[in-house]
Amino acid sequence: MVEESIDIELQDTGEFLASIHTGAGTEEIVLILSDAEDVSDGVLRNDDATARAAVEFMLRHQSAGDLPDRIDLEDISAAYDGGIEAIRELRG
Repeated sequence: MVEESIDIELQDTGEFLASIHTGAGTEEIVLILSDAEDVSDGVLRNDDATARAAVEFMLRHQSAGDLPDRIDLEDISAAYDGGIEAIRELRG
């Protein structure tokens, strides 16, 4: 398995651009974290560390090329049981 490197860049309040670099190229996705504290009951923040952890979590479930163009933390929470806790653990 090829390791991915991830660059995170703040785009707008609550939105982060994640550039995922793999052996096959670079994929970009936008993470919407404006409601991170509400969705996670205050466990996660609207910051770079949460954005990176969310991308790492998603890459455990899908390849970079299969990720949607935009990912909202609320959608991750709804789609994956334990997703918020896993992201919190990845966040450190």
